[in-house]
Amino acid sequence: MTYWQRMYLIGMGLAILLCIAGELIWIPDPVHIGMNVYWIDLLNGMVFLLAAVPLLWGAAAIGGIGHARKEALRIARAGQEGDGQPRGQGIRLYVDVLRRWLLLLLSVGAAVFIGWMAATGEMRLALLIWAAGLLAASWAIALWDLFVLERRRRGGRMPRRAVTAAALSVVLLLALFYPMPYMVTYPGLSVNMHRYAVAEGESGEGGNGEIMGVLVFDRPAFPIDWLYAELFPNYKFRPIRKLGMSIGSYESLVHNLKLEANDLGSAVGFKLAGIGDGAVAYGALVQSVQIGGPAYGQLRPGDIIIRINTHAVSSSLTLTNVMRLIEPGDTVEVTLLRNNEPLTLRLHTVVHPEDENRPAVGITVDDALMLDLPMKVRFRSYFAHEGGPSHGAALALTLIDQLTPGGVTFGNRVAVTGTINANGTVGKIGGIRQKAYTVYRNGADVFFVPYGQAQEARLGAPELNIVPVQTLRDILDWLKAHPR
Repeated sequence: MTYWQRMYLIGMGLAILLCIAGELIWIPDPVHIGMNVYWIDLLNGMVFLLAAVPLLWGAAAIGGIGHARKEALRIARAGQEGDGQPRGQGIRLYVDVLRRWLLLLLSVGAAVFIGWMAATGEMRLALLIWAAGLLAASWAIALWDLFVLERRRRGGRMPRRAVTAAALSVVLLLALFYPMPYMVTYPGLSVNMHRYAVAEGESGEGGNGEIMGVLVFDRPAFPIDWLYAELFPNYKFRPIRKLGMSIGSYESLVHNLKLEANDLGSAVGFKLAGIGDGAVAYGALVQSVQIGGPAYGQLRPGDIIIRINTHAVSSSLTLTNVMRLIEPGDTVEVTLLRNNEPLTLRLHTVVHPEDENRPAVGITVDDALMLDLPMKVRFRSYFAHEGGPSHGAALALTLIDQLTPGGVTFGNRVAVTGTINANGTVGKIGGIRQKAYTVYRNGADVFFVPYGQAQEARLGAPELNIVPVQTLRDILDWLKAHPR
């Protein structure tokens, strides 16, 4: 086996190792460089390592093209000298060169996609599909080349090494990436919030403490996740159908929720720091529409509900209260704003899946808000932080810390999770058990969680100092009363 053929196999082995490392990327999370640089800060650069796989295959293809050209020259010289050569060998070499050129182009394309994602910090579903498709095609062509060369070398007999490599590739890739009808939630990464968000004119250092955000991974499950669940704590599975939407729609939803939480958390933080008017709700913003639900095909994400029948709707809470006045099965008249234009629709309600006495129309909503943002905030983009609103409370606290002389942490290493509402209320989030475990591994002094979720959080980290809070003011008061 030549050196460039070995590069095919090295690339395949490296790809498998990097895939496993990617699925277990949360394990080294407690690794920090000083107090400022967290493990997540190093990951954007590490993503470039994925490009090593297609680059290895591309280099192998170049080596194979050079080898074929040398063979062609040898055949040409042999023809001039009158030596007999097997018929069709020139055609076979021509096909070899075409195959390797195709592999080279696909490998370069995969490396470019991976490099672009690493440079921009984006991990959007469409980009992942393109990169994965190019990698899979490159992998298949590399196996094809190994198969042809070994079979030719063995005089037409079964190319056992190539077949073994192909079989192992298929088995391992199916274990790593075959989609199962479940979502899996597992421990994630901590974020230095003073690096994630910096208010205009600030250094991003805050006071003399530390504020930590926390992420968990929530994605479609693969067969190997059940093995990980046996080896590591706090893996949780749930049927994917409970999403009520496609994976693509879910990915778009959490991405939009992240952007909205950035703006809302900033406005609320500024107001509590004495800057601006904060956020004022004026309706219920439709976040998602359940496929096949009563509102499917009529309501759209981005619609703002301002009235149900004769009742004004000024927030998501008032929408909930108004819907309690309606019987399941009734038809309601919904007045909404779509692209700032008023529109009235009629929707038939059904029984709420969690309460047979409540009606539902199959939507998720949040407050539609007018935000006062008197200052700009610079946000850092992380490859591993695609979306979600659960950093809202941590973001607001971070900006208060930056804008308050001396800060507000009083020397504490603080971890915070929870959504943020316009009035400063800290809302419930998912993955609280996994987040508590992540915070515990990072040695925080205190972990503030939404009220009502402390008990579940303690299941993930019984020894962690977990404090339930209802508002940002609760966090500020606790920190002031517990200086370090």
